[in-house]
Amino acid sequence: MQRKTQEQLCEGICSTTHLSKIENNTKEVNAKTLALLCNRLGISIEEENRRTEALNRKLAQFYESIERLHRDYATRLKNELDDERDFVRCTEMVYLFELYMLRYLLFTNQSSQFEDGARRLKKNFNKLSPFERFLWTFFQAVYRAQQLRFSESLILLNQIEKEAELYSGKVTDYYYYKAAVHGQLKHFTLSLHYSHRALQTFQSTGNLSRMLHVKIGLSANLIYINDLEGAEHLLQTALHDAEMLNDHVTRPIVLHNLGLWYYKKGNLKDALHYFTKSLQLKQHNTSGYYGTVSEIVKVQLDLGEKEVAIDLLKNILREFKGEQSGQYVDLMVLYLEMNGDTKRLTEYLIEYGIPIMEQEDVYKAVSYAERVATIFNEHGDPVRSNDYLHLANSLLKNLLFNHSNT
Repeated sequence: MQRKTQEQLCEGICSTTHLSKIENNTKEVNAKTLALLCNRLGISIEEENRRTEALNRKLAQFYESIERLHRDYATRLKNELDDERDFVRCTEMVYLFELYMLRYLLFTNQSSQFEDGARRLKKNFNKLSPFERFLWTFFQAVYRAQQLRFSESLILLNQIEKEAELYSGKVTDYYYYKAAVHGQLKHFTLSLHYSHRALQTFQSTGNLSRMLHVKIGLSANLIYINDLEGAEHLLQTALHDAEMLNDHVTRPIVLHNLGLWYYKKGNLKDALHYFTKSLQLKQHNTSGYYGTVSEIVKVQLDLGEKEVAIDLLKNILREFKGEQSGQYVDLMVLYLEMNGDTKRLTEYLIEYGIPIMEQEDVYKAVSYAERVATIFNEHGDPVRSNDYLHLANSLLKNLLFNHSNT
């Protein structure tokens, strides 16, 4: 191994300042300078090119493994690529490498690490290629969706829709996330549209795991628009696919949607059965877990099992992590309503419910504002009642305006 100082390496080729800028990716190196530096170090450019091509292929395999939800394979490739970091820093794939590593952090739900990595990469945003800028924006949208900031996510997804079509051969899950975000915002027609586009994309690439996820999303949308026959077919095939793929994460989601389907059909006992089976398979203290709890409580109330529902909610709220989340608000509002504590309910909706839902679910914020208006009206306070009706109308207008521009 050669032990050259920077001055010895640069002599007659370039300045040490120039070399430092090349090493730190703040200046591009021309081919002649690179050839001279490599020759002095005894490095074969042909060998380095072969190594670069091999790394490019491994990077592509790494990203594809994430899109196909192959976690173990993605983790193995990630560890192998980590060993090549020093070499990658000297290649033009340096920013693509860092972006794909950010995507892995989203894939493995490491949000704080994603934030740190994104902050560092943002300093070099102006050096990113058009494709890399597309990835940057897309990953920011995925991150916001994971944080339940769906309106923010949709804004970013809308910004890159034209590029998504252009890069559809490299990135196959854009339409999946567009459909999911529209579904969370209750834009069911748009969610159905993008779900079908996502399904076509995943069918063309044979991505069975992602096809299963799209079917689940489609079934939820069809339930909400009362196409119960279409939803039933999708749910049965999704349950079969989940069992065939031995997908322990997706199966409880399918069971949850079957609970929704039976609930819409008015079959409360079967709805409770499937919601309960779903809850037993879900990880505690997760968004999906609390969503199923909320549905179980609604069914129990409809079955006249109020005390059972209250006890369940009391225990869930006691162990809940994240009191500033929309799901906590949903469950707390249910709990206060069931206990008939109108005074505390009103105070909670004003102080926490409406402000939090304005950020997470504007439809809920509207309904909460209307609920407060009704309470004030019933208690002979028409002025404050009118204030909250005005707030509800204002939120609804903003929602409709933003929706018309998506």
